[in-house]
Amino acid sequence: MLEGLVPSDFTITTLPGYTNRNFRLHNRGHDWVLRVPRPETNRFIDRAAEANNQALACGLGIAPRPAWLDSSGLSLTPTLGASRNLRRSDLLDPAILQAIVAPVRKLHRSGADFRGRVDLAELLTRYYSMLPLPLQAKYRERLQAARLLIPQLEDRDYEYVPSHNDLVLANLLLEADRVWLIDWEFSAMASPYWDLATLCNAGNLDYRQSLQLLHLYCGPDEQMEESLLFDYRNLLQLLGDCWMAALVD
Repeated sequence: MLEGLVPSDFTITTLPGYTNRNFRLHNRGHDWVLRVPRPETNRFIDRAAEANNQALACGLGIAPRPAWLDSSGLSLTPTLGASRNLRRSDLLDPAILQAIVAPVRKLHRSGADFRGRVDLAELLTRYYSMLPLPLQAKYRERLQAARLLIPQLEDRDYEYVPSHNDLVLANLLLEADRVWLIDWEFSAMASPYWDLATLCNAGNLDYRQSLQLLHLYCGPDEQMEESLLFDYRNLLQLLGDCWMAALVD
C-alpha cells in the first residue's frame, strides 16, 4: 500500500501512545494512522488474538477496520478525520457518557467468541515478576492483598464476555454522537466489570459518577454489584501500575 511513496509525500504527525509509536500519514489522496509497536510490547500481547478479536469488533461496527496489518502488530488504518480522543471532562456529560456505554454494551452482549481469556491473578503475577526488585518491594503488600481478593471475586463474578480490556481515554474516539473503540491489543473474554472499571479509572470517576456509568450500562432491567465494580477498580489500578512500571523498565 505504501509502494512508490516516500515520507516527503505526507504530512506526518506523531500521535500519542504507550505501547506503540503512532503516526498520522496525510496527503490529498491518503489519510492513515500507522502503528509501529515498540519492541518490548510483544512481551505482553498475542497478535493473532488481537487480529481475530478486532475483526469481530469491526463486524459489530464499533471499531474502524484496518487497511492492512501484520503478525508483528504493524498496522495501517484509515483515519477517522472528524474524530477526537475523549477527555476526562467528557465523562461528565450524560450524552457523551451514554455514547461511550453504547459500544461497550453492544460488545459485551454480542455473543462474539473472542480469542483468549484473561486471568487476573496470572497477569498480576507476570507483570510483577518483570519489575526490578525495588519496585517489587514497593508493590508487594498491594499484590498480597490482591491475591486474597481475587478468589472471592471469582466466586461472585463468573460471567465472561468479549471485552476490550484497555478502555483508557486514548482508545476512545468521539465522532459526532458516536464513540469508536480502537487498539484491541489486550482484548479477550473477561468479566464485564473489567471494561467498566477501566473506564471509571480512566475518567477518575467518583462514587456517584461510577454508579451513574453502571446504571447506564445496565438499563432498567438489569442489576450489577456496585462492590464488584469498586473491587475491580482497585485491582486494575494495581495491574496498570505494574504494567506501566514493567514497560518503562
